[in-house]
Amino acid sequence: MISIRGKGITVVIASAIILFVITGIAYSQWQRPEPTGEKVNFTHQGREKQYRIFVPESYKNGTATPLVLCFHGGGGSDDQASAIGLTQFAKENGFIVVYPNAINKHWNDGRQSELFVEHDNTIDDVAYAMAVVDRVKDEYTIDSNRVFSMGISNGGFMTQRLASEHSEAFSAVAIVIATMAKPLRQSFAPDHPVSVLYLNGTEDPIVPYDGGEVVLNLFPQLAKFSSKPNKSRGHCISTNEAIEVWLKQNGITGEAAITKLADKDDSDGCSVEKSFWTGGKRGTSLALYKVVGGGHSLPGRDIRMPENIVGQTNQDIDGLEVIWDFFKRHGRGPVPSNAASDDATGD
Repeated sequence: MISIRGKGITVVIASAIILFVITGIAYSQWQRPEPTGEKVNFTHQGREKQYRIFVPESYKNGTATPLVLCFHGGGGSDDQASAIGLTQFAKENGFIVVYPNAINKHWNDGRQSELFVEHDNTIDDVAYAMAVVDRVKDEYTIDSNRVFSMGISNGGFMTQRLASEHSEAFSAVAIVIATMAKPLRQSFAPDHPVSVLYLNGTEDPIVPYDGGEVVLNLFPQLAKFSSKPNKSRGHCISTNEAIEVWLKQNGITGEAAITKLADKDDSDGCSVEKSFWTGGKRGTSLALYKVVGGGHSLPGRDIRMPENIVGQTNQDIDGLEVIWDFFKRHGRGPVPSNAASDDATGD
């Protein structure tokens, strides 16, 4: 006979299998849109690497063109990132977009995660990302004052790392459902100001808005039956602290202009509050789109993942539209003639 405890375990396992199947179906639906752009393969540091690139028909050789890097989230790929809708914005607005692809679907974003320690000790994704930028610049006429990066979740942390360690390369970045890795905060010392946009949900169950441990637990009921401790995915600082760090870096001292955006869809369970700081060095600004009640998802985009895993998805704004509008207004400004020596080296 099966003991009561045995029955309990059986029920839990059966429930987990059902949830896994449902999640898999939802995830496959999310992947349905066809990838966009052309796939490029090259060798970097002895490894085969790849990315997707979309060049709009309006591109003309010799005409300086903006470049946007878009980093997928953990467990994702360049194919999936290229299907979220940014390519359509590139087509309509005349910029080149590149979708880098991570080794084993994980970016070494500076969190120093126990779960990915071996991977992070061997994979230098910062060098890879900069190699991609250099390759694209060699092949196309890129405006060096309008190179941007955006990323979602793990890709958002990766974008944050690039802005911190290669501030000379990026005029503006957008960080979605991510903040700053705690170890990165301790070593934070960019050489240049960078305009930064954060788009985070206050009820994100994976990347906590107020900072702490990054957690992804698809099967919480199984955890109590495991004798092995869960390996940490690393820790992040709060969204507010990350903003304060960049305000200081960019020399912004004024108060934010705060706007509550229209609640266009009252069925999504969340609303958006926008905070905007201006007056930074070289024309830099900082923006926060605080999704009150929002979860771990890109607003305005249906990722078709279960709500009990990612939380609420806001439908009041289109996250991609918000990001591109921020980018197109924040090309890197010139170095003032009286600039301090640490920002007088230019690009």
